[in-house]
Amino acid sequence: MRLLPRSLFGRLILLMAGGLILAQLIGAAMNMAERQRMIGTTINAEFAQRVAAVYRAIDSQPALEHPRLAQLLSSPRQQLSIESSSPITPENDGVENEFLRRVREALGLTVTLKPVVTPRPGVFSFDLYLKLSAGDWLRIRGQAPQEIIDLPLHHFMTLGLMLLLIFILVWLAVRMTVRPLTDLAKAARALGDDLKSPPLPESGPLEVRAAAQAFNSMQQHIRSSIEERERFLAAVSHDLKTPVTRLRLRSEMLEDPNLRERFVHDLDEMQGMLGSALDFLHGKAVDEAIQRLDLTALLESMVDDYADIGESIRLQAPESLRLEGRPQALRRAIGNLIDNGLKYGSEVSVEAVQDGGYLRITIDDAGPGLPGSELERVFEPFYRLESSRSRETGGVGLGLAIVRQIARGHGGDVVLENRSGGGLRAIFSLPQGNTSGYPKPSGE
Repeated sequence: MRLLPRSLFGRLILLMAGGLILAQLIGAAMNMAERQRMIGTTINAEFAQRVAAVYRAIDSQPALEHPRLAQLLSSPRQQLSIESSSPITPENDGVENEFLRRVREALGLTVTLKPVVTPRPGVFSFDLYLKLSAGDWLRIRGQAPQEIIDLPLHHFMTLGLMLLLIFILVWLAVRMTVRPLTDLAKAARALGDDLKSPPLPESGPLEVRAAAQAFNSMQQHIRSSIEERERFLAAVSHDLKTPVTRLRLRSEMLEDPNLRERFVHDLDEMQGMLGSALDFLHGKAVDEAIQRLDLTALLESMVDDYADIGESIRLQAPESLRLEGRPQALRRAIGNLIDNGLKYGSEVSVEAVQDGGYLRITIDDAGPGLPGSELERVFEPFYRLESSRSRETGGVGLGLAIVRQIARGHGGDVVLENRSGGGLRAIFSLPQGNTSGYPKPSGE
């Protein structure tokens, strides 16, 4: 069981707010305990003086006057009466609390005191018997107002308001601290899809500015390297097309028709290999603009195209599946998967479903499938299981590599698995909504 949140924001909130709130609660508890102690000391001293004053006032008068004086000196908080005898079972647990100690100090050691009820924490009430000089007993029962002893409600309201204020201040401080890291993470994710994304603002604390400057410098360096590679690939593409074209022209001059056909076939294959390799290295699969499209309509159009060349493909899809993507790139990726299925499985079925926030396209064939160890390796560029594949099905080992490039360029992925009844299944997943680093097209 994880006790800490997974995000840095959550952990800082928990640690900082938890620590400050705990310190505030401890401080409030200590303050309330000291308040209760001071109130208790004051009440003990006040009532002890009252008891001593009343006892002296009554004891100084004749015994016949004692009942009348006791009645006159009684109040709602302190009732007096004259008793002929002391209590049979007085409270005497051997503990001399602060109230009794103060009463004895105020009366003096010569006065006999028998407590029946003494104050206890949270309730200040007492019942004392004091022996008068005439031999009778003065009974004094008293209690302090409970609202003085109880913790006032406004203290708890103030404490709650302070805790809420602490949490809000901590939340703002942590948000200001973590936001540059969040922006840096978003920019790093966006960099993989768009090298021309705007640089990070170089503002904020010194460490944040240093990180932003380092990231912007890295982005500029990567962009320069990619642009240099593109210029190099363009030059290579141009330079290679020229000799291939010359060879094609010269092959047309060969008198032997069989030899001429073999030369032309080899030149076509070479040109196809160069085109596929350059397209993959150049990254044309992700250069297309993003737009809103209907995946169901795209699949139906592809099925119709295959029907025109005599291929029968079963399609199951909802009436409409909307997403944002690159239609030509998706057409190429799905077409590569269908072509592989037709080449090695003859029968192909396509199903498109919505699964949570993703659209999943499943392409099944009736072929022999693949060894389990090869299901992932076939996505590696230039990797081929056999040399007989034609370039239409990815004969140079780039078909599936381009499919994965297109899928991941959309924030999704593609995987292969063997079907239980035989054949191969390709699962092409696409996020239906926008993903981080995957910008919306303008105008949406």
